Amino acid sequence: MKFSRLIGILFLALVLIAPPRVRAETLFTHTVAWGETITSIARAYDLLPQEIARVNRFDSNRWLWVGQTLTIPTRAGDQNDSLILTPSGYHIVRAGESLDSIATRNGIDVGALAFANELPPNGIVYAGWSLKIPGASATYASAQFGATSTYIVQRGDTLAALALRFSTTIQSLAIANNIPNLWLIYAGQRLKIPRFNAARANTVALVSASNEIRLANIPLYRQQQTLTCEEAAAAMATRGKISEAQLLAVMPRDDNPMRGIRGRTNSPDFGSLMDYGVYAPALLKGLSALGIKSEILFDSSYDDFKNAILAHLRAGRAIIWWQTWQDSYQLPVLIKTNDGAMVRVVPYEHTSVIVGANDRGVIVHDPYDASARLIAWNDFRRESEYFDNMALVIFN
Repeated sequence: MKFSRLIGILFLALVLIAPPRVRAETLFTHTVAWGETITSIARAYDLLPQEIARVNRFDSNRWLWVGQTLTIPTRAGDQNDSLILTPSGYHIVRAGESLDSIATRNGIDVGALAFANELPPNGIVYAGWSLKIPGASATYASAQFGATSTYIVQRGDTLAALALRFSTTIQSLAIANNIPNLWLIYAGQRLKIPRFNAARANTVALVSASNEIRLANIPLYRQQQTLTCEEAAAAMATRGKISEAQLLAVMPRDDNPMRGIRGRTNSPDFGSLMDYGVYAPALLKGLSALGIKSEILFDSSYDDFKNAILAHLRAGRAIIWWQTWQDSYQLPVLIKTNDGAMVRVVPYEHTSVIVGANDRGVIVHDPYDASARLIAWNDFRRESEYFDNMALVIFN
């Protein structure tokens, strides 16, 4: 009897002393993206699926839907833990981490980390992303450009190994090929290999191609704030009739980008979903206030969208086009705004001005770095579909 009582006291002491696996000191939210499961989300935050299910009060076998918001618990001390890298040198971003914090804790320059992952140094990273961690001596010059557009998976290949081989990231490969499970590829599978486009000259020499349309007198402007690509693009598309600052002064503000500028235009970070930008309907209102006529292209089939772009170019009209920064592969997310609308937002949303087209693709003026470049038709289609084929035609 005394022995059993002693065992009971010891057990109770262990329960009281042992810390719980999850402590509700901090809670983050996560918006479910396409292809994500409760297992993949739990892995990204270094949790068990049951832990996320318990906090959100549902069964761990429940299906998730795109745009669903989950509460994510974090363990005490998570942010002080040393970073755990995969054998291939990748880190899975956890809630609360940034490029700067990851670079600091790995003893590398934030610019080298950003360059290795095709991001700007002030870019946003999202929980669950896979970041390539370059060596401590990595420099901008050490990165290599991928030169392969497709690859047939061989026995023993992994996404991590292929990302290293082709100088890209696991995240880019997964999004480019619609792979929901970052650890599952199979022999014989044909993969698209996204090219490493982070380093570009300010002006790219454009090789002429057949059937080329090219507008004249479209200036090259560089945006003056972190998130004023739409206003800078409009200044170019109007052939300098208005300035970025003039348009910014009359633009409406709203958390719904269809109705106004979402967030801060002078945000210190690039690529956020909170400090975001603005969509065509709201930009049209700002332009109208300055006496500029424009027309929205949106939510049509891709073929109709492409044909409309070409027709307006032939008529001499510049077109503001919604795309992703540096043609990056991204996952659109549905969010609910304060007006109750469900709106699609895309990490690293960006705009440029379409000033021409040929058999190879469209020619754009990019306000991010005041560059002129060609975007291949397949990339044009992919990026356009992120935004349901959105553009704004300027009538001068």
